[in-house]
Amino acid sequence: MAKRILVPVDRTHEMEFVLSLVRVIARESGGSVRLLSVIPVPTPMRDRLDRVIVSTERQIERLERRATDELRRMAVINLDGVPVETSVIFGDRSVEIGREAECFGADLVVMPPERRRGPAARIAALARSLIAGRPLAVDVMRLRALRAEPTM
Repeated sequence: MAKRILVPVDRTHEMEFVLSLVRVIARESGGSVRLLSVIPVPTPMRDRLDRVIVSTERQIERLERRATDELRRMAVINLDGVPVETSVIFGDRSVEIGREAECFGADLVVMPPERRRGPAARIAALARSLIAGRPLAVDVMRLRALRAEPTM
């Protein structure tokens, strides 16, 4: 069973369903969950004269606080009774999820269904992982057809 579950969080309506499923998996397996927020590195905000008015570091501090608060809120609401860690990372989402899975020692990575990626994009992502030398031993669960159809 999955003892270390990584959940890269995004702002989709499927996230609540993903977290409810993760709660069941973690409770049944006695596992722990790490909620991960990956945010693109912001650029400095500049005025009309191209002067920096908000530095990248300041934006990172603000975004990190906001994301941490959001992850904690999600944990309290959706993962009651499950050990939860939170992590906020800045960078490219596809790269950072792989790194975090490796660093965390994840047995399972649970993500909502992909929205716009076709087979070519998935193959390209797999190729990037192989070229980067990252191991691919982690199970990734895509939640596409697990939702029950409503009955009338």
